Amino acid sequence: MDLHKPLSTPFSVGALALAGVLALSACGGSDEPGEDTATPEKPAVEVDEELAALVPADIAEAGTVAIGVEASYPPGEYLDPDGETVLGFNVDLLEAALGKLDLEADWQPTTFDSIIIGVDTGTYDLGSSSFTITEERMEQVNMISYFSSGTQWFAQDGNPQSVDPDNACGMRVAVQSDTTHDEDIEARSQACVDAGEDPITIQKFESQPLATETVVSGVNDASLADMPTSAYALEQTGEGVLEFIGEQYDAAPYGILTHKEGTELADAIAAAFNAMIEDGTYEQVLGEWGVEAGGLESAEVNPATEG
Repeated sequence: MDLHKPLSTPFSVGALALAGVLALSACGGSDEPGEDTATPEKPAVEVDEELAALVPADIAEAGTVAIGVEASYPPGEYLDPDGETVLGFNVDLLEAALGKLDLEADWQPTTFDSIIIGVDTGTYDLGSSSFTITEERMEQVNMISYFSSGTQWFAQDGNPQSVDPDNACGMRVAVQSDTTHDEDIEARSQACVDAGEDPITIQKFESQPLATETVVSGVNDASLADMPTSAYALEQTGEGVLEFIGEQYDAAPYGILTHKEGTELADAIAAAFNAMIEDGTYEQVLGEWGVEAGGLESAEVNPATEG
């Protein structure tokens, strides 16, 4: 996921209501979208004194880290119906890692495009918001790998507009602004123009739930998002509303952000994740949320990227 421009397209009350369902509903089987479901249980984590000693002294003394998050990307990170508590599998994973380091999380919801800037300026100690690791981002911040996800397209059930991700020229596609998916669809549209075909009509939204709603309503023909988020959209909108189009592609790791000079903290978090992988806590969290397919064998600071 990833700077966005506000869209001028008006939204109906129904559109906002569905966006709320997608953003606030907890993961788990529910026959009716929006029905209250149990949030997966957080793991019990004990402090690892050896790992905690790796945390920079000023942060260890504070005991709490401020985390910038764009909390409308379920099931990775989203707001509880109380409007304050941030939930999601990315949340549970990072909180478990911080628990091993004897640190507490102070989640601070904000806009996606402000998180890297906030980490760079010291507003946040960390950033965690389903950030795909890219070379460009690693020029600005450190990124600790901890999960992997590819891109998945979806359309209305039955794909009434016959959307083909590899030939979407002339189609109407919704996407969250300033994400890797935004870059993806812009490149596909330019390829259409270069081939002498109609460009893709792209509508960009501040959150993925708003983009998803326009596919449900038929305003747009398709959307694309990280695989867990696309799967969540299909689950929460109910049977017979949306379907996957094509296969997942370009799988890449997510990264937690630290300041570029915050290598000690980055190393400590990576070590905590690797300890979780070894002791089974990591697998437990992924299993609770049903996202085991995105598990990594190890966490790494600023891993090499493909391409």
